[in-house]
Amino acid sequence: MIHDLGSLKKAVEHKIGRTITVTTDFEKLAYSFSKAQIKLSGKALKHVWCYIKGKEKPSKETLDKLALFAGFQNWKDFQKTLHGETYAEINYEDVDEDKS
Repeated sequence: MIHDLGSLKKAVEHKIGRTITVTTDFEKLAYSFSKAQIKLSGKALKHVWCYIKGKEKPSKETLDKLALFAGFQNWKDFQKTLHGETYAEINYEDVDEDKS
């Protein structure tokens, strides 16, 4: 799980275009999540980054929100894509196309 979570962390950092390194970065990241209509606190995000270092385990809800922010439907879909069980294109379908 830690390897998968590390990959998800990299996907989130890639999306925002920077590495999360200090405590204030978590609040900035939480703001980026809120702009994407995903509610996740800086504290919850810090827990995820700490778990990667072997300290705390994030909740399924937090993992789902991180995966959603990175462009996936949920944590399970991210893992399936990571391990080659599904195609990444499925997760990047434009929802707005369905509304046309």
